[in-house]
Amino acid sequence: MNTTAILLMLVLAFLLFVSFVLIPRFRMERRARALLAQYPDAVKTSVYLPFQSAWPSRKRKQMDAKISEMRADGWTFLRATEAGPLCTICSWGGGLTLHFIRPTVSHES
Repeated sequence: MNTTAILLMLVLAFLLFVSFVLIPRFRMERRARALLAQYPDAVKTSVYLPFQSAWPSRKRKQMDAKISEMRADGWTFLRATEAGPLCTICSWGGGLTLHFIRPTVSHES
């Protein structure tokens, strides 16, 4: 393989990484900060979600199902973070920690 082809593949890999990993993470973090600024006194909780599959599409479905379940209980999805290796070592597909808030309603008279 010549150098041009290798450089082209590296640039393509970088662009895919930026568009499918970095940009969604920046958007998620910006949304989380906006929600926290809007509801500074919100109740917070975190849930560890062990994945049952190693396939990304199944992981996404499992994550969406958990977010929907929590939404039904009044929680708002904030962000997802990597779980520690001691948590994920026992699950086949790894896992994430999902963070949620429940805005508190102030009753001003």
